[in-house]
Amino acid sequence: MPIHLTGRPFFRFCEKLRVFTMLAVVFSVFSGCALFDSPPFPKQEVRWADRQILFRDIAHHPESLQGQHVILGGKILNITRKGMVSTIIVKEYPLGKELHPDTEKPSMGIFEIVTDEFLPADRYKPGHKMEVIGTVIGPTDLRTAGGRSVRIPVIRGRHLHAQAPAPPPMPMDMMDPGFMDPGFMGPGFMGPGMMMPGFF
Repeated sequence: MPIHLTGRPFFRFCEKLRVFTMLAVVFSVFSGCALFDSPPFPKQEVRWADRQILFRDIAHHPESLQGQHVILGGKILNITRKGMVSTIIVKEYPLGKELHPDTEKPSMGIFEIVTDEFLPADRYKPGHKMEVIGTVIGPTDLRTAGGRSVRIPVIRGRHLHAQAPAPPPMPMDMMDPGFMDPGFMGPGFMGPGMMMPGFF
């Protein structure tokens, strides 16, 4: 015989099911990020760059390496958008096995990226990690906050990737200890006939 829930029991069941679903989604997102840190670029794009050229080579010899295709990564310090062209100042960090910048290792310096690609504001902002495949176009002079002039290499970006924005905060009602009462996921949660035809 089909079992039907009505009134308050049905409302409480819907609330529990909603919380359970949202928790499952949040868990899957975070576990996916932790276990599957996929490379930022397809293999065919990576093959376009010369992986043997490291940042220290570019920083020391930007003129002689003009025209070379490289892949670099780091943390965004500043972005300037002027019309169709954007300039990104990046603090370099060595790339790991999956081509993501390893901020646990020491930085070798700063570089600049010039691009005419559209840069979503929620991804491309100071503090976010990013990677770039591009062409060395020479050095430029960067004036620091202290007024000192520093020469840094410039990369014309061909392919760019930046850190995704953080997931939205958990709703306040889900953070309330009293919301998930002792009966949540208890013996009565999966009652007889819950998944039977006619349940709803």
